Amino acid sequence: MKKIILSAILLVGCAAFVNAQEPEKAQAAATEQTAVANDFKEVTFDSLSETVQTAVKTLAGETFETTKVEFDAKVELTKVTFTNKSDKSVKSVTLDKEGKELAAPAAK
Repeated sequence: MKKIILSAILLVGCAAFVNAQEPEKAQAAATEQTAVANDFKEVTFDSLSETVQTAVKTLAGETFETTKVEFDAKVELTKVTFTNKSDKSVKSVTLDKEGKELAAPAAK
């Protein structure tokens, strides 16, 4: 009986330790993402390269309107905010210098 109780206590202790470590990782990732996001400056659509302009036009299509264009010169990323013309929902996309869409970080 002692072994069962000690095993249960050990199992609960390990689970508590593992769960205590997760918020630090999530906070570090959020801090890093915020630091990157702060370097974006609003620019005009015409100041973008032709490849990025073409990618933005393709993503917008007939459904979306380009609301905001931001560029980070350090990492050469473009963040574009679209608004759906019918239901006014907002969508943000990050593109690299070649106009390829970058995957959004996974939400936890």
